[in-house]
Amino acid sequence: MKYCKHCKAEVQSSENYCPLCYNYLDTEGEEKEEFVYYLERDASRKRAIGNNFLLKLFLYLSICVTVVCFVINYFTDKHMLWSPVVFVSVLYMWILIMHTIMSSRSAFEKIFFQLVGIIALLLTLERISASAWFLSYVLPAILIATTSVLAMISLISKHKKALITTFFVFYILFEVVSLVFLIFLKDVYFLLYLIHAIYNGLILLGTLLFGGKIIRNEVAKKAHL
Repeated sequence: MKYCKHCKAEVQSSENYCPLCYNYLDTEGEEKEEFVYYLERDASRKRAIGNNFLLKLFLYLSICVTVVCFVINYFTDKHMLWSPVVFVSVLYMWILIMHTIMSSRSAFEKIFFQLVGIIALLLTLERISASAWFLSYVLPAILIATTSVLAMISLISKHKKALITTFFVFYILFEVVSLVFLIFLKDVYFLLYLIHAIYNGLILLGTLLFGGKIIRNEVAKKAHL
């Protein structure tokens, strides 16, 4: 279908001029859609090439930084191994970029990879510092902070209905972790785990009360019930 901007009418004709005013016709329909499609495809291809170059550059810089740090650490102070911290930090940056910022993964996967990355980084720091502080102080603090962030997102996000089931699963996992540490591990600082167990339990209960219907529908959909 073609369009005459002078007559302000669509014209179905094989000619390139309007049969009424004989002015040039603007093409619409399939030809215009095909032109827009090719423009979008070219733009997407350029973005993909640019992203691929940035990833290669970041990989190269990551390898350079890691190797240089290991060499410096080896020739300066072999007893204080700080270079593994750099290596784990670089890995965490890759997790942050590939599995969170540039990823189209689900919210569950993004949060999971972030937790794994930050825990690995902090465990490496604990080993290097030769002291025990991760399980007693840092892990419960991470749990409290993550629970707070998820609860805040549940309150202010426009997509809260799509995220509520994922967050509910995380609340359950976090509650199990705190209860396991409280019951079975007596050598940890139990107060932070107790605070998290109560705090997370209340949020878990609130999520179940106010979003129980959404969670049931989502579970039924996933289980094909």
